[in-house]
Amino acid sequence: MQNSINLTPHLYNYGIDELAYYDQGKGEQTILLIHGFGEDHAIWKNQIEFLSTHYRVIAPNLPGVHCKPLALHHSQAPNIRMYVEVLHELMHHLHIEQYYIVGHSMGGYIGLSFADYYVNHVQGLLLFHSTTYEDNEAKKTSRMKVAEFIQEWGVSKYLETATPNLFGDAFKKANPAAIQNVIDSGLGISPEAMIQFVFAMRNRKAMTHLLQQHTIPVWMIAGEADLAVTIQDSLEQIKLLPSSNSLVLKEVGHMGMLEATDLVNQFIKKMLVGDKDAL
Repeated sequence: MQNSINLTPHLYNYGIDELAYYDQGKGEQTILLIHGFGEDHAIWKNQIEFLSTHYRVIAPNLPGVHCKPLALHHSQAPNIRMYVEVLHELMHHLHIEQYYIVGHSMGGYIGLSFADYYVNHVQGLLLFHSTTYEDNEAKKTSRMKVAEFIQEWGVSKYLETATPNLFGDAFKKANPAAIQNVIDSGLGISPEAMIQFVFAMRNRKAMTHLLQQHTIPVWMIAGEADLAVTIQDSLEQIKLLPSSNSLVLKEVGHMGMLEATDLVNQFIKKMLVGDKDAL
């Protein structure tokens, strides 16, 4: 068990506001942790505590999370690339040239685009409850309904309704306080920012070529009980990876960093150091 550490956020000015980020630990390797939709960087607390003993860990809030959303110009549609550019500039600001990316859900979509545009900076990518597939028509319709719900009922009501469904049944029953903490962490996200995230995800393109071309190492973590990224889709993509580059979490939903903290932490360690005894 890790001793709890005091995480003090730093601030980075991205043009129209300042986003908070954690910069913890030291080491030859750096890990960029990118949170998902409706979350903030505190979702990674367990991973930061574990990994920062040997590595430098950067965990930013995305623009719009407890700060102003990105400004769109004229007819510009929200897109994943605009978040990539902010994070790329953050890493440049910190004088970090090469790093591993761990992206949760929407954070994985950002990580994929990051690796596609800035391959020389990305040493490896872990897709954490995420997918290289683009939205099919049913998913696009679902995204529209989410945007409409948030517009009508607000962020708080959406998070209270949707967040519990991200967890596996056993964890959900045993850990109501942890789920409430996740809900609370998203309450500082404005409806405008949430809807911007929704449309950026809806507009993204497939990135399966990154699994097939082997330009950079890619790993995947999937949850057997994940309702947001189905295990069927995950297993199809895992087949494209080396056998040691994936972890399937039994009875776990979409939030493995909380539901299966130790297994996730050890898998990330294995990813970074090639420690075959880490699992």
